[in-house]
Amino acid sequence: MKESSIYNIVANVILIFKERINFLIFFIALGFFLGLYGFFYGLFTIPMPEGVLGFYRMTPISSFEFFYMAFSAFVSALIITVTIHAMKLKVKAGTKGKTATAAGLTTGIFGAVCPACLGINFLAFGNVFTAQLAFLIPWIFWIQVGGLVFLSLGLYLVAKSLYEKKCISCSMKISNEEFSPKRKEKNNVLDKKLIVIVILVVSLFAYQLFTVFAGPSNTNFGSQNGFITTDSGEKIDINKVIKTVTPEAGFETSVRWGGIVAKMVRAGVLDPAKLENILKNRYGQEMKPQWRAILNGQDANLSINNDNAVFMMYVLWTFAKHNENQILTDSPFSKYFTNYDIGVGRAGYGDTSLLTLSSKEQVLAKKVAENAYRPCCGNSTAAPDCSHGYSALGLVQLMASQGFSEKEIFKTFVEFNSFWFPETYIKDALYFKITKGEDWKDVDKSLIASKKYSTLQGSYTVKNYLKNNYGI
Repeated sequence: MKESSIYNIVANVILIFKERINFLIFFIALGFFLGLYGFFYGLFTIPMPEGVLGFYRMTPISSFEFFYMAFSAFVSALIITVTIHAMKLKVKAGTKGKTATAAGLTTGIFGAVCPACLGINFLAFGNVFTAQLAFLIPWIFWIQVGGLVFLSLGLYLVAKSLYEKKCISCSMKISNEEFSPKRKEKNNVLDKKLIVIVILVVSLFAYQLFTVFAGPSNTNFGSQNGFITTDSGEKIDINKVIKTVTPEAGFETSVRWGGIVAKMVRAGVLDPAKLENILKNRYGQEMKPQWRAILNGQDANLSINNDNAVFMMYVLWTFAKHNENQILTDSPFSKYFTNYDIGVGRAGYGDTSLLTLSSKEQVLAKKVAENAYRPCCGNSTAAPDCSHGYSALGLVQLMASQGFSEKEIFKTFVEFNSFWFPETYIKDALYFKITKGEDWKDVDKSLIASKKYSTLQGSYTVKNYLKNNYGI
């Protein structure tokens, strides 16, 4: 049989739209995929009883990203429409078998899922659900292009299968010719490889969805009615540990804002109205009088608690991303954040002199930043790529400028991180109490902030130990 030409394949796809039902299927699928990609790329959020569900972009959407989503949705909708049409033809003909090659369907599924995965993993950095693949940032564009290639290939294979009216193991053939055994074996190997790929991609997609809809919980630590009994017979009150790590009153520090916030507002890097809008619409929080006073330039001690964790994150985030400092300049991610906009002021990166550190203070800030990590990834505070990374860097710089010691900075760093990543540090506290008999207040916070316990990989050791031994 002669090879099908691109022209004939395209013409055949166009012909299926003579049936109005295919138009309806196409537009329903197009609306679904546009909504799916728009959600994962942070174009809108879903209102929930306890706030909103969704992703919050750190930068405005680019023209390429608009094209990327539109093209992906259009081609995905075409794949769905062509596949359903092929199924209808098969049913009408009374044949058995599959309606398209496994390679076509598998590649199409890969392409359809890929943009959603990318939306979660790469374009939502810095929101509540922080991505864990920061090392791939330099390759975002090419990964996106690869997704489009897979998607296009999937459409081609499905459309080609429809045009040639071929099935795997079915009677819908254009002639009596059979593939040679060697060709069949080659196709089967290709189909199996593609199926393995799609399983991996869909698994990643499912994992990310689970992170969004289930998320880590810091309330489900129950074991034996709220107690853990160690091998030595000691009973540990889980609720007491939770209250120690994340007390209801939070932590009040001796660190002062000074004139930093007022400088930020004057420079236009922080707009109180924009911040208030984000707090209200994204997090369901009203601007508190004490927060408004800080934005108006009133000096106050920095504090962290369940109530103000998001407010503190944004103000420190804005400070760190704009403040001229060598740590920011030397970050391996600096070239990817040149026009960085988080929606609470103007775009920019290390472009404003807000706080100048002495050489001694700079050395201290750099040392702490390089050895203080965050549980959402494997990066140190000296390599910020998300909201909490920048926020922690801002905190470290403020404390270094006000004469705090290395030990004090690590302690405060862990206190703030405990309200941003409560599960990790509550479980760290339980782990140290069980395995070393140490109360949380006595544990070395520089150790806790290190790669061993405060990275994504490091925190798994603790979590797996507690899960395997105590079911929590």
